[in-house]
Amino acid sequence: MTKKILPFLLLVAMCFVALFSCKKSSKSTVDATLNYFPLTLGKYVTYAVDSVYYIDTSCERYEIKSQMKYSITDTITYNKKPSYMMDVFSRPYDGADWKHINVIIITPSPEGLLYFQDNCKYIKMVFPVANGVSWFGNKYVQVQAPLYSYLDGWQYAYSNYHLSYNNGLVNFDNTVTVVENSQNINYPNVDSAVNAVSTYAKEVYAWNVGMIYKEWTHTTYKADTSKCLKGYRVVMRAIDYN
Repeated sequence: MTKKILPFLLLVAMCFVALFSCKKSSKSTVDATLNYFPLTLGKYVTYAVDSVYYIDTSCERYEIKSQMKYSITDTITYNKKPSYMMDVFSRPYDGADWKHINVIIITPSPEGLLYFQDNCKYIKMVFPVANGVSWFGNKYVQVQAPLYSYLDGWQYAYSNYHLSYNNGLVNFDNTVTVVENSQNINYPNVDSAVNAVSTYAKEVYAWNVGMIYKEWTHTTYKADTSKCLKGYRVVMRAIDYN
């Protein structure tokens, strides 16, 4: 009887080892850095938004404060690929009613995280996340159109991986920074007789939260026409999330 039981116990032990090995192997293939942009239904982040607009025709400068909320509300098929719908809401101040203003489609792909917004397709993130990794995030944007020409050639790059970041309102322990573009030509108007341009774009992502900070600036100055700044600067800071 003992002789029959021993081979059986050995077989059971081998099965347990094989099962454990398979589970361990499957876990090791999951890229944990995907959690810097968690795609989960019901996930939301609320932002305090500071906007500045420069009007060249009147040389005026307007400041606007508001709040925005990005919320993942549905899964869809977009361009024949499984995707997520992220609704964008806005309100003028805390406590006011939210107004739906936009929809962003997010598609995970081997190339990275494809981000469809305002008729443009960006590669917002690539994986795995690591310091120094760079990519051309705007390569699908139709930069031939004058409205989007300034987006041409942007080379995104990761930095400050796994470091804490304070967005000016809230501190986050584990983040990564994406510097998308930084360009200054005769700015801020060292010589008023020469054209100038300033473009700066940066986003910061926190572990299991998503984007917690965004800064996007694009201003131009034409010395031979209005001699005034034209463009905008928008800063978004995460203040609430789930």
